[in-house]
Amino acid sequence: MTTITATVDELTDDQLEALLNQRRASKAREQNEKRTAYEGLKEETIAGLCGVAIHMNSLLRAFKKTAFEDMQTLYALLQEYSQRHADGDGNFTIESADKAFRIEYSKQERGGFDERSVQAEKHIIDFVNKQFAGDPTTHQLITSLLERKKGALDINLVQKLYSMEDAYQDENWQAGIRLLKESWNPSESKDYIRFYQKVKTEWKLINLNFASVVI
Repeated sequence: MTTITATVDELTDDQLEALLNQRRASKAREQNEKRTAYEGLKEETIAGLCGVAIHMNSLLRAFKKTAFEDMQTLYALLQEYSQRHADGDGNFTIESADKAFRIEYSKQERGGFDERSVQAEKHIIDFVNKQFAGDPTTHQLITSLLERKKGALDINLVQKLYSMEDAYQDENWQAGIRLLKESWNPSESKDYIRFYQKVKTEWKLINLNFASVVI
């Protein structure tokens, strides 16, 4: 490579052209080196992160399978000796003996109530108006569980009514609960498990949802 030390005014056209070509070649080499470094790091990053992601996904899938199987087995055992839970909805919470850890198992059922729910609501309102005419607190509590959002009953609120089914033997009450159950049409059901660890006096979620993990 020729080194030119003369001033620009002293250079011939050929020398100027040679200098420009030299600078272009130098920039091209520098750009190629940067591109090669970027592409190499990119491939290394993709392979490394995706490899770890695949491994973590495999661990999470295996853990999820084990967790649900263990919790379902535990709940089945709970049902065997506890009549109180025999007809439950499958939602329950367990804590370690030292109160350091907690696991919540819940079922979320989606669907809707059909036209029979309107008749069920009338039966329950008739019962409440008669039974709790002088008890506005209980009257409001039960009727609040029949609150409609966008014209639809909330299954989570209605399930609280189910839990009180045997509390009253009134004909309207029993008919109302029966019709509510018969009017429910499930579309899908999902099971959830949440893990918690007690930090000082507060339960902290052990977050296994990658999208919501704060780093």
